[in-house]
Parts: sequence; structure tokens; C-alpha cells
Amino acid sequence: MNDRMTIAAADAAAEDKMTRLSVCREKENTDGCGDSRYRLIAYTRSARVGYSEFLGHSVHFAVSDGADGRITPLYHNYGKLFAKCAFDSENGIVSKGARDIEIYRFNGEFIITAREIVREKAGDGSFPWRDTGNFVRWTTGDFTAFSEPEVTKARWTDREKADRECASSVFGMEGRGGAAGPDGVESAVSIFVSERIAKELLRGSRIIAFESIELPDAVTVSTREELENITAAVTYTDGSVHRKHVNWDLNGIDFTKPGRYTVSGRIAVRHFRFPVENHPWGDPVITWFHGKYYFIATNDADGDTSFEIREADTPEALFAADVRRQVILSAETTVYKNTFWAPEFHIVGGKMRIFCALTLGKGFDPQCHVMTLRDGGDMLNPADWSSPVRCVMPDGRNLNENPLGDGKNGITLDMNCFEAGGRSYVVWSYRTWTGTDSGSMLMIAANDPEKPWKLLTYPQLLSRPVYGWENNNGTDNNEGPHALVTGGKVYLAYSGGDARGQTYAVGVLTANVEDDLCDVSNWKIPEAPSLASCFVPGEYGCGHNAFFADAYGDTYITYHGVSAPNSRAIGPGIRRVHFAVDGTPIFDMSNEQDLPEGKENVRLTVNVEPFPA
Repeated sequence: MNDRMTIAAADAAAEDKMTRLSVCREKENTDGCGDSRYRLIAYTRSARVGYSEFLGHSVHFAVSDGADGRITPLYHNYGKLFAKCAFDSENGIVSKGARDIEIYRFNGEFIITAREIVREKAGDGSFPWRDTGNFVRWTTGDFTAFSEPEVTKARWTDREKADRECASSVFGMEGRGGAAGPDGVESAVSIFVSERIAKELLRGSRIIAFESIELPDAVTVSTREELENITAAVTYTDGSVHRKHVNWDLNGIDFTKPGRYTVSGRIAVRHFRFPVENHPWGDPVITWFHGKYYFIATNDADGDTSFEIREADTPEALFAADVRRQVILSAETTVYKNTFWAPEFHIVGGKMRIFCALTLGKGFDPQCHVMTLRDGGDMLNPADWSSPVRCVMPDGRNLNENPLGDGKNGITLDMNCFEAGGRSYVVWSYRTWTGTDSGSMLMIAANDPEKPWKLLTYPQLLSRPVYGWENNNGTDNNEGPHALVTGGKVYLAYSGGDARGQTYAVGVLTANVEDDLCDVSNWKIPEAPSLASCFVPGEYGCGHNAFFADAYGDTYITYHGVSAPNSRAIGPGIRRVHFAVDGTPIFDMSNEQDLPEGKENVRLTVNVEPFPA
């Protein structure tokens, strides 16, 4: 009886195994994981020009097409999954990294694991890596959306090891027929994925670029204004469309009587070189106000001891030698003596304001302040600006006084103000050195638009530099927040990494416009940046951005960065923000991808039919 029962159990087990194998094969044919022409490659990178070893200790992805041997790096060959930091006894940041990646599939999900390593300061001042003995773990169904990193003692459970559907294997880059692959691969593994997953990854990682220009063959207009309002629909490779203003040549057109004309035009496109000026402007900001463009920034050239405003008819003219310009606040004439940092223009409560950080007296103590332009005032007249007012909490305490309730004070800077859902908010950067460097962190609160320096709610901790791309060599940062509100979403761009180094990068927090934005659970935190070194060739350490809209309603991003790796000579950059077909803002579209040179000139047949007299 026992033998029969054992045999029966063995048969049942064998049948169960065959069933599971059959299910697995069915999954392989539909969802990947098995015999396929496509591989998902996961790898770490070694240090390269413009790419730090601290960034290299993360999970990078590429797709290999077995049909032609092509290996396509995803996400600009930049890390996609980063380990989270730990916090020491003084609440300081302890940076973590990932290496020795493995992937397997269990219960229909891919599980990515890597050994956790920690960066600790040695006696000689260096920061060597040490294996913690733990593992970092992510789960995903399609390699586009991932779980938060989880630290575990083991790479997998006994059940996962026994019942996993498939696993990765070591992937060597050598001997692959010269197929192009990622630069600087340290070690790699691969796992088969379905054609659906592979093509979706390749499509999602494809650089969005110009495809075509669409104009009607002919139009009928009655007035000059109607013709001037006809725009060119520029389509892009992801299916998105950007309507561009056209400067039409109206010479010879008589709008008083019927007629047929062939009209030439030139698409209005703003393409800026990088940097736009050879001057160490940090944190550059542009606004369009009452028909003029204005520029303000942190002026590293004068030791951060003044604010200068420029005025021009176009954004390009802001950087001309003869631009109208004026210092409106300086250490020479005020009680503020240094850290004239990160000034921003904002219209709040119907008035033009400058949000900025200043140190009262000598020393180092930057704190958030607000200046207000008098009604009808001249932006370039110092007398038309109010004295800076320090930002305070609802109970009247200064913004830096124990905002987290931990008994610590710190510095406040980089305040950004925006409206969403009919409510005014401010987000700023806060940092403390009590005990140890906390790393800069983002705080959020609602404020009074009539008195924007006054908070209506108490500060909430929105984010800290917990991921490896935010806390690496140099400073540990979440700073320079700037909101872009569009399409029912709030895209809060901010900078992480080394503020004056090649690891400086821009990430984007997202939330819905109608959400309570002081409830930090309503925000989605990015696992990787949206703009970083070499996302646009020849640009390194791009960060501390702002946004502005020009007279045509197009959105632009301003930022600072350097044009050579390891350089500290920052300069300002400007680029149009493109919106992908799903509405996501794209910060790294190059001039050539936006509209290639030589495509600006267009023609149109125009039928004039005047209004009846």
C-alpha cells in the first residue's frame, strides 16, 4: 500500500511538473522567458568619461535581437534601477550601490536581484565600496514599471528557487560579430523575453525625433490675421505633434479683393547653442512679462553677491552684448552680504515676485526670501522692488527653525512657487548639518498668494536624495525644484547628485493637479533622472532647471551645465520642452531632433476671399 501510495504520489508530482512546464512554455510563447530571439540584458558599468563609477553601480538595461545580433542600450546607457541609501545614527546619508545582477521569473513576474554594496569613508578620506551581505530586489512584469527596491538577506526564497520558471545567464559582449553594444559594461546577464516586451522597450527607449511637416495644400482666408495664425504641424517618430508658428511673407498679398497666391514662410524655431553665454550663470530663469523677456540667475562671476535682471524683446537677445541690464540687489548696498542664490520670477497674487535665498550679514546662512515689484513698476529699477521678506511658517517661526520637529535648524533655498487645483504651493530645499550632513531635501507647503512668504500649512518632507543617482561623489542633493503644470499633471523637476559635477541630473516628481499636494503620498518619485550627462551629446552635469513659456505658448527648459567632462565652468542652457504622445515632458530633445536645419522653409497656396463690404 505504501509503495502504491508513493508511486501514485510520484506520478501526481510528475504530472504536476509537466503541467507547470506546459504552462511555462505557453507563457514563454506569449510573455517571453524561454526560447526566443530577444534577450533582455542587465548590466553594471565601469567609470567612463562623463559617467561616474557611483552611477555605474546600478542596474542598466539593453535589448539584444538574435536575428541580427544588434544590442540596443536603453535609457541612454544610464542606470535605471538604483539602490536606496541608509541613514546613520545622526540621520546622515550612507550611499548604497548594486552589483552582480541576476534575473529570474516566478509566478509570472520577473524578479531582479543584485548584491548590495555600501560606500563608507575610509581613514585616508577615500570612499571604498564594501559588500553588505544583503541583496536588493525589484519586481516587474514588463521592465517598464518596477517595484520599490527591497533589501533582503537572501537572493531568493526556497520556493522561488525551486519553482522559478526561468533564470538569467551570464552574457558576454565579446565575439558577437561586431554588434554595437553598451559602452563600459562591467558584467552582464541576460534573460529571454517575448517579442512584445522587447519591441515595447525598444519603442519606449527610442529617441523622439522629427519625422515630417504637415501643412494644408491650400487655405482660404479673409484677413491678414487669419493667415498669420496658420501654423505648421510637425510630427515626431512617437506620433506626437507640435504646432509651430510660421512667419509668412505677406508682401504682395491684397486682402481687399479676391485672389490666389503662393506664399512662402519660415517656421519659427528657437534653437540655442550650449552654453548660450560664456558666463558662469547658475540656476538660470527666464520669464515673459508684459511683452518682454527677462533673465535672472545666480552670478558666480561676482561671488554670488548680487542679482542682475536683463530685459529683451526675444529670449535670444537676452544674451546679446548690448542687452538692457541692471543690478537690482547687491551686497554693497544692503544688509545681505552673500549667497545671493537661485532667484526666480513668479507672478503670485497678481504681482511679480522674486523668490530667492540670501544671507543676512556675513557668514553662511542662506534662507528663503521674497521680493515684490510695485504695481506698474520697472523690472530693472531697484527702487521698484520691495526689500526682501523672509519666509515664515503659520506660527511665525522662520522657515528653517525645526521644520521636521527633530529639534534641528538648517538652511533654506531654491524656493519655487506654483498654482495647482486652485491652490498656491511652495517647494524648497532644506539642509541641516546638526550632527552630520542630512543631504538637501525637498519640503512642500501651501502658501498665501497675497503674502507668498507666509505658509498656510506646516512643511512636509517631500523627498530626500535616497537613490544612488542622487547621492554620490560630491554633494547629496534634492534641490532646485521647479513645477510644470500641464495636462492635468504637476511635473516637479528637481536636481540630484553633485551640484557642480558631472553627476548632476534632473529628476521629475509627478502628481495630479487636483490632488492635495501637501499629502506626500500623492506624489510619484522617479527611480532615475530625466536629464543627465550626455543625454544630449556634449552636455554634462545639467541641472537646477526652470521653465518658461514664450510668446507663442511653447515651453522651454533653462538649466546650467558644462560642455566638457570634469569641468567646473558652468554655463546656461535653453531647450524646447517637447511633449511625448502620452503627454510626458521631454527635456533632452536636441535641436536636430526638434527640427533639422534646412527644414524651416515652407510654402502654401492662399485663396483670399474678403468679407463682404
